[in-house]
Amino acid sequence: MLKRPTTIASMVPAVPSDLEFESVVMDLCVVLDDSDCVFEIGGFGQSEWPVDVRYDLSTFMEQLPEALERIRSGFPAEIDLYGQGIERSLRFEVDGDFVNVSCVSRTNWIPDPDIETIDLSKLLAMLESISVEFAESLRLIWPRAAAVAPFVNWLR
Repeated sequence: MLKRPTTIASMVPAVPSDLEFESVVMDLCVVLDDSDCVFEIGGFGQSEWPVDVRYDLSTFMEQLPEALERIRSGFPAEIDLYGQGIERSLRFEVDGDFVNVSCVSRTNWIPDPDIETIDLSKLLAMLESISVEFAESLRLIWPRAAAVAPFVNWLR
């Protein structure tokens, strides 16, 4: 879940450092980290994962376009939250109208269960909601950058 900010720090750069996708994502996450933006992930026996906006949201968003494309096409996908402290991967396997999501931890934390099944349409709605909230946050802070793909597509 991603909740866009209602307040933004006053010391925001006029534009992101560059309009490349990864740069915009990283720059925006730095700005969002200084706001009241909320990023939450839970599941696999832990209702609230130890994620943050600055690093973990950036990592998640950088991988989201490819993951969404692969899931929509029925192919396996992965989002690797490799940041120190979280260090776990989500692997998505489409099975008809459902998706089996497995969680692999690289820390002492053990997911229980390690596989959860979710309705494909529900998963897509969840991931698309995150992309829209991110793009809306970007449009609020840097409208010019929000007009670049894939952000502009997320706003439709």
